[in-house]
Amino acid sequence: MDEFSFISELLSPLSGPEGLGLLDDAALLTPREGYDLVLTKDSLIESVHFPTGQYGVNTAHKLLRSNLSDLAAKGAKPIGYLLSLALPLPHQISKDELCEFAKGLEEVQSQYGFKLFGGDTTSGSNKLVISATLIGEVPTGQMVKRGGANIGDDIWVSGTIGDAYIGLKLALGDEHPTRDAVSNTFWLEAYHKPEPRLALIDTLREYASASLDVSDGLIADISHMAKASNCGARIKIDDIPLSQHTQKWLNQQADSYGTLKTLMTAGDDYEVVFSAAKSSRDFINQAAKELNIRLTKIGKITDVKNNVQVIGRNGETVSFTKTGYNHFSKR
Repeated sequence: MDEFSFISELLSPLSGPEGLGLLDDAALLTPREGYDLVLTKDSLIESVHFPTGQYGVNTAHKLLRSNLSDLAAKGAKPIGYLLSLALPLPHQISKDELCEFAKGLEEVQSQYGFKLFGGDTTSGSNKLVISATLIGEVPTGQMVKRGGANIGDDIWVSGTIGDAYIGLKLALGDEHPTRDAVSNTFWLEAYHKPEPRLALIDTLREYASASLDVSDGLIADISHMAKASNCGARIKIDDIPLSQHTQKWLNQQADSYGTLKTLMTAGDDYEVVFSAAKSSRDFINQAAKELNIRLTKIGKITDVKNNVQVIGRNGETVSFTKTGYNHFSKR
């Protein structure tokens, strides 16, 4: 399948009116009155962000869902996106693989109600490189930034931490599947198809003083929030929320404490970590109940600037050799 057939047959049906049928060199978007646009962009590289040779549905899901997670943390609703693909050579991706990739895009678009606006396709590298620029909208002045936390605020996190890390290890063959097929499926789904917390956007706009998604690792992302807010943070290791599948797996590890530290820094969770005033606790707990989303208070914002203190099970300060993933660090 050539470039233009790929666009006309597989991508054009995914486009909205802003994309002009993918027949022009640009899209045309007119923001709604009373709304700001929020833009975010993530890239995925073969063998770095997804296993080598995996070009189908799961990779499309991971690309869009990881970007949707950024919008959710800002309190924004998705409306569209721009897509860029650099296809690998000398290997040529088959038409079936391209169809599966487009199917994955359509599934996410349909689930969350947004459209393709345009983008670019090219080739020449030896790895698949894909990126998406997502565009969301938020009522004017209501975007929740990562800077804005106040000293004394609670720190909350949605969902559970570490499931995607185990899913990645399974996908790469670095972790042996358990006898519990339900757990294996749960971890793989957490890695391939993270759940963007778009249901939380109203709650975040109402109560959060600062917010971002957990992509680099929980400790690293709390550090990002603290730095942007010119504050510090203190969290308790025993308050980190784990799924029942991951807690059971963790209990079976030779060094469960060290492994828990790994789960807290591995990244790819795509949950939302946010700060909020103590006076909002009851409202946040009520929202969690109504939305059926697990929200856990794990710590508080402190006045020790640019410092994230993790308190261990015996009251000790826990140290980390690294706090999260950094693409520019030596590996």
